[in-house]
Amino acid sequence: MKPSRQKTPAGTRDRLYEECAKDSLVSASLKELYESAGYRRVVTPMLEFFDVFTGAEQTLPAERMFTLTDAQGRLMVLRPDCTVPIARITAGRLSGQPLPLRLYYSQNICRRYPEGKGRRTETHQAGIELIGSGDLAGDCEAMELAAESLARLSDGFRLELCHIGYFKALVEALDTDEETAEQIRLAVETKNYGRLNDLLRAFPDTGAVRALRRLPALFGGPEVLEAAAALFDGGTAGEALARCREVYAFLQDLGLGDAVMLDLGLVGQVEYYTGLVIRGYFDGIGEPVLSGGRYDQLCGTFGEPHPAVGFAVDMELAARAVDAPADERQTVYVRAEGPAAYAAAAACRRDLRAKGIRAVCADGLTEEEWEALPEGGVLITADEKEVRP
Repeated sequence: MKPSRQKTPAGTRDRLYEECAKDSLVSASLKELYESAGYRRVVTPMLEFFDVFTGAEQTLPAERMFTLTDAQGRLMVLRPDCTVPIARITAGRLSGQPLPLRLYYSQNICRRYPEGKGRRTETHQAGIELIGSGDLAGDCEAMELAAESLARLSDGFRLELCHIGYFKALVEALDTDEETAEQIRLAVETKNYGRLNDLLRAFPDTGAVRALRRLPALFGGPEVLEAAAALFDGGTAGEALARCREVYAFLQDLGLGDAVMLDLGLVGQVEYYTGLVIRGYFDGIGEPVLSGGRYDQLCGTFGEPHPAVGFAVDMELAARAVDAPADERQTVYVRAEGPAAYAAAAACRRDLRAKGIRAVCADGLTEEEWEALPEGGVLITADEKEVRP
């Protein structure tokens, strides 16, 4: 037998018993939350056309996708993202529906990571998309659900908040080329101060340049917004900071306190996000458990220009923060004393399960195996007249 037959592909793994129980607990908790907030579930295909993910406002590189061809030779991908197919749905089967659309999902995505090992290529995500709400109320609704998603799973969480419009205003003020702007963005995102300073030496010492130098360090409480405004508030920067201030105040009014931080250095996927950007973390887990933001241009690439905001929860990471649910149900093994009693034993198990008792089929066990069972048992005889515990 080939050794590979007992292995899983790189970036994937089998999940057993307790992990599955924890995943089910997290899924049930988020499902109840989203449905109680008026969101309705949608499921998109695991197989999508490659072109669905190649619009101008989408930043997922082709090398990140698993590709294959269908029977007609058309290029397909394994779903690498959940939000893009939902944007496709809004222009298709949900076109013309009253807005806003409140949608949620719970499904897997698959992404390739050619640059190295250790990354998960298959990830289970659950999240919401609020389509057609572009105002402050929409941002606050999404942030409320993001915070509650984290709070339902762990007391030790942190929600980080940014507005990508501030960074975009700074770069626009530089009047530089796209390649340099991307290098600056990457330096800010990775908090590479040396590289960032090297790049900014090519520009005059303006407010925008000074703000970019400090951008990776602009995180904390509301004082961050005051410092950012003092450095630069030209163009759309003032509007971006004002929206950040409003949403931050809303989350403080919810009583979240220090669980909410401002981080103006959250500048990933700058071409995708158009407004607020959020990241959520649990204590002891270094990777973001929750991520999302506002993406007002995406739906328009499918012919239905709607503002939208949403987020996704990494279910495998989220499951690490919860304890496996205790199953305190009584367990009873029910065994037929021969084939003539199989139906009677099955009826007994059905009745026990209806009463909330775990009833396990023990037909076919030998006497030695029956006596070795750790739990109580019920023996159904062939004439159905004798039941022996």
